[in-house]
Amino acid sequence: MSKKVDKLNAQLESALSEFISQISGKTEDSAKTIATKFLNQIENKLNFEKKTIESIFSELNGVEHNQPIYINEIPFISFCEHHMFPFFGHVSIAVLPKKHIIGFSKFSDLVNNLSSNLTLQEKFTEEISQLIYSNLDCDGVHVKVKAKHLCSDLLSPENAIGDITTTFSTGIYELDSSLRAEASLNMG
Repeated sequence: MSKKVDKLNAQLESALSEFISQISGKTEDSAKTIATKFLNQIENKLNFEKKTIESIFSELNGVEHNQPIYINEIPFISFCEHHMFPFFGHVSIAVLPKKHIIGFSKFSDLVNNLSSNLTLQEKFTEEISQLIYSNLDCDGVHVKVKAKHLCSDLLSPENAIGDITTTFSTGIYELDSSLRAEASLNMG
């Protein structure tokens, strides 16, 4: 890290530590420990070492498949770009390949890459779908993200809500409601 970032981190840690101490009654040492851990966790999540798009979408040699593939309940944690509170849940993906496929773990790699950004669930859902569709030679992609948002629970407990579900479809899944319905039935 640069000296400028180190200095900023020290200032943030000091201010957050003081804030925690004042509002919670924690000792100065406890507040400093909490502030340090909190800032380290955010920094580690947002500085996650991402895999390249090329490595994620490298095709499996000699493996061909042209029927729907469903990858269900890939876990993720991300930070809301509005409040910087976590939201977390599962991503399910339906892909209708033309011929070539990628390894199933690559879908998890993509989800990990994209969840390591400040984002909104709607954008996250669309990005996953669009990246798969534009980088994998396929007829269509349908993505469903189901997540719990801590911002709604923490900022307004009296109005806490359950999980939020978003979907995004491309290609044939966008055009054919029966295929989209079939995908939804097969997704976690």
